[in-house]
Amino acid sequence: MKKNKLNILTFLLLIPFIGIGQIPKGHFLDADKTAERGYKVKPFKQEKEGIYHYAVLTELPFENDCNSGLSEKEQIACSEQNLRNFIYPNLTSGIEFKGNVYVYLTITEDSKVTDVTVSSYPKSGPTNKIIKDAINSIEFRPGKFNDKVVKSRLWTSFTFPSSSNELFSVSLAKMKEDENPEYEDYENLIFDASQYIFSNPIYPNGTEFKSAAQIVGFWMNKDIGMGIPTFGKFYNALTNENKQQFLYAVAMINYGLDQKINHNRILECKPKDGQKYSEQADVKEIQLGGTKILLEFIGKKENNVPMNSKTKKFYKAYEKGELEKQLSK
Repeated sequence: MKKNKLNILTFLLLIPFIGIGQIPKGHFLDADKTAERGYKVKPFKQEKEGIYHYAVLTELPFENDCNSGLSEKEQIACSEQNLRNFIYPNLTSGIEFKGNVYVYLTITEDSKVTDVTVSSYPKSGPTNKIIKDAINSIEFRPGKFNDKVVKSRLWTSFTFPSSSNELFSVSLAKMKEDENPEYEDYENLIFDASQYIFSNPIYPNGTEFKSAAQIVGFWMNKDIGMGIPTFGKFYNALTNENKQQFLYAVAMINYGLDQKINHNRILECKPKDGQKYSEQADVKEIQLGGTKILLEFIGKKENNVPMNSKTKKFYKAYEKGELEKQLSK
C-alpha cells in the first residue's frame, strides 16, 4: 500500500465513523430479540424497566477491582475486563475454537441470570454453549445504583485462542507501551483485532471496537510482510464517508493473515520484476478475498454499514457468484 494512502487511512481511525451506526451519548447497543435486526440502541438508565447499564452502576454485581468514582468510559473498560476475568476460570478447558465470542446478560435484583445472549464469530454452537454453561455456574450478587438494588445489564467479549486472556483495550495499552514493537510479536493480535471488527455491528463508540481498529491501524504504515493493494474498481467504488475504504484495507489484512496463520501461505503482494503489479496472482487473490469479507459484512443490514449504488453492483455479483468476473471488468 502506498504510504500516503496508509497515512490517510490511519488518520481516519482518529475521527468518528460518520454515518455508521452512531450511538448517542449515554446509550449502548444491546442484543434484543424483539428488534428487527437483533440489536437495539438503549439508554444506560432504563428506569421504566428498572434496568441499568454497567457503565452507571455504583456497585457491580460481581467481584471486581474497579475503583469508585470512575467516569462512564473508564467503568465500561474496567467492568468488561473484570466480567471477562470473572467468567473465564469457569470455562471448560481445551476450547479449540478460533474467533470471537460476545456476551450479553442481565442480573436481576435477586441475583438471577436472565436474558443471556451469546454470539460467536465464526458461528459455533458448542462454544456458545460452553460460555452459557459457565455463566450459569457463577454466583452473582445484586448490582446497585446509588445504593438501590437494581437489575443490571452486562456485556463482555472473548477472543480465542491467542489473546484469550485480555481485552483489546488492554492489549492496545501494552502495545503502546512497547518502545520497539516487533510485528512478529503482535501478528496474532492483529488478526484477532481484524476478526473482531467484522464480527458484530459497527459500534464506533465501543471501547473494544476502537481498540481493535487502532491495533490494526497502528501497523498499517509498518512492514508486516505483505503489501495491501488499495486500488482498483472495487476500492474506488467505496466511500470514506462511512470508512468503507478503511474497512476494505482491514479485510485484506484479515484475509492475508488468515492464509499465513491458518494455512501456512504467505501472500506478499510486493512488486515483482517483469510483472504488472495489479495482475500478480497474490495481489488478485488478496483483493478478491478482502472484497468477499467486506461484502459479506456490509451485506447484513444489522452491521450498520450502508452501501452506495456502486457497491451494490459488486454485492449483486457476489450473490450470483460472479464477483471475480465483476472485479476484472
